[in-house]
Amino acid sequence: MTDTRLDPFEHGLTGDAANSNSLPARFYTDPAVVALEREEIFFRSWIFVGHVSEVAEPGDYFTTSVFEQNIIVIRAEDGSIGAFYNVCRHRGHDLLCDSGHVNRIVCPYHAWIFDLDGTLVKVRNSDNVSGFSAAEHGLSTVGVEVTAGLVFVNLDLDAAPLAEQAAGLEAEIAAFVPEPEALVLAHTDSHIMKCNWKIPVENWSECYHCAIVHPPLAAEFIDFTTFRIELSPLYQRQRMKLRDEKTQAAAAANAHIDSDEQASWTVLPNLGIQIVHGGYIMTSQWRPVDADHCEFVENWYLPNAEPTEHQRELFRFRAENTQPEDVAVCEGVQRGLHSRGFGHGRLMVDAERTELSEHGSHHIQHWVATKLAGR
Repeated sequence: MTDTRLDPFEHGLTGDAANSNSLPARFYTDPAVVALEREEIFFRSWIFVGHVSEVAEPGDYFTTSVFEQNIIVIRAEDGSIGAFYNVCRHRGHDLLCDSGHVNRIVCPYHAWIFDLDGTLVKVRNSDNVSGFSAAEHGLSTVGVEVTAGLVFVNLDLDAAPLAEQAAGLEAEIAAFVPEPEALVLAHTDSHIMKCNWKIPVENWSECYHCAIVHPPLAAEFIDFTTFRIELSPLYQRQRMKLRDEKTQAAAAANAHIDSDEQASWTVLPNLGIQIVHGGYIMTSQWRPVDADHCEFVENWYLPNAEPTEHQRELFRFRAENTQPEDVAVCEGVQRGLHSRGFGHGRLMVDAERTELSEHGSHHIQHWVATKLAGR
């Protein structure tokens, strides 16, 4: 980092979680930090963008973005999944929008035609242009990997593979959902949160707040005293026990897991994965908008495209209880971080790493600080 005013370690954030202060407040409020995160984190990390069921057949595609970089994810004729910048190599027009199915990718401006693997296959008048080579003008590629049916992209083509960085994650998810690629997107919820993206990610990664902020969840569904979190370099694994008999019965339908266990993960930088009652997957993601706002997107991947009534009950409970409870405290933190009365805090990490320990939040803050400092 060249700007010493943006030193993330200046107020006592250290690698020793048990004796560490928090990331300084300015790292949640300063637009310069967002610009740095864009380059050093989001343009160099594996970012979750969807599920393989969204590109089930050759020619199926969806578009997505990492900050302003628009990306096409598409299934090729050979069955592989590819990712490309959503821009024509001729004059820069964007190529596809939303999601759908195509036989080939055709630029709407001058009708350059690209195959599903990004190869440029037809250019009008190219025979009359000296030195033109179609092979040099295929679509620009983006890194893409699939883990447990979830699709990730990386703008850094030199990045280490996700399977290497998050070794063990796919097997851990498969222990709860043996065929995650067979699930389908059945429900989506999204809204803008008035807080920095890191705050809800950190909130997802600790349960110090759970009994206070989520009393209905504590009373009906989860025994938060059983919450435990273990750390890996790029992700965290979280386990806790279920209370509700209906929920336990739904979980028991999946013979691969204990009927009273709930599993979730945090995948850096900004993804939460949760196995929900009976072997299906909920993803929660917090996408940066600016220093004070992020977009929250929650997807539910089920064995069935049409949710059951019990599944709809879970959607409603999340939308009416857990989500607004988390939004309220995350937005309250963001307001407080602008106060001149707060510069940094002390992370509450206990020796036994109990349900009240904030070592998961420390893991995220230290990872972000290390990336921004170039360590």
